[in-house]
Amino acid sequence: MTTISFAQETLTHWHQAMAMATGGKIFTTHECSWAWQPARGRLILLFPLHAKDAGIRPGLAEGARLGARRVEAWVNSGAPADALTDVGFTDAAQISWHAGELLSPVESWDGRVRLGSDIPEAGGADAKELHVANLWRDPSRAGLSAGHSALRRIEQATARTLDGDLVGRAFAQQAFGGQLAIHGLAVGAAHRRQGVGSALLHGLARGMVNPLGLDEQSHVELIAAASPTSAEFFEANGMRLLGRGRHMILR
Repeated sequence: MTTISFAQETLTHWHQAMAMATGGKIFTTHECSWAWQPARGRLILLFPLHAKDAGIRPGLAEGARLGARRVEAWVNSGAPADALTDVGFTDAAQISWHAGELLSPVESWDGRVRLGSDIPEAGGADAKELHVANLWRDPSRAGLSAGHSALRRIEQATARTLDGDLVGRAFAQQAFGGQLAIHGLAVGAAHRRQGVGSALLHGLARGMVNPLGLDEQSHVELIAAASPTSAEFFEANGMRLLGRGRHMILR
């Protein structure tokens, strides 16, 4: 059964992959693990067990040297965070961890979901981040040794109307137990509550686990870190609540 600790690991692997795919780096400072994502000028501290000044301040100094415009910390709800608040971190919206197999959609969405990283409409940071879907295919280019957790398979799914308009996208990274960790799911405001998000989840599950069983439901567990606005969506699609965590921002 998926645990919060395992879910945290999947999010760590995702942010590490995103860092390496966009020309950034991952590094550690005294019990603190960091991911530098230059496409968005973002430095992320990943689930420190006992964050202390000796690890936080060197990491922040490196972030300043790199030109970080935003610094975040993902923290287990039971881990001490006094040292983080002391340097200026404050809580953003609480996250909730969800996991479970997908329910069959109540009604199908009248559109197309495809796996692939070719999105002509993408620009800026979005375009650079598409490289994350190819990182696992070329470990040497990433500068990582084969078997590194950031090199787990990643695919992106896009949702388009029958007219070809891009209305949604989501990424999934395969976890060590075969589960799929969902990241970056987004649906255009005008197309929400129409089944687009559910279609993306099913498209990723089918495409990564059972690509030839086009009419069959894929039995694979999905994992996601939900915001307060997306928790209801994941639960409606069959994913149970595992627990809650903290997402902090350096003000």
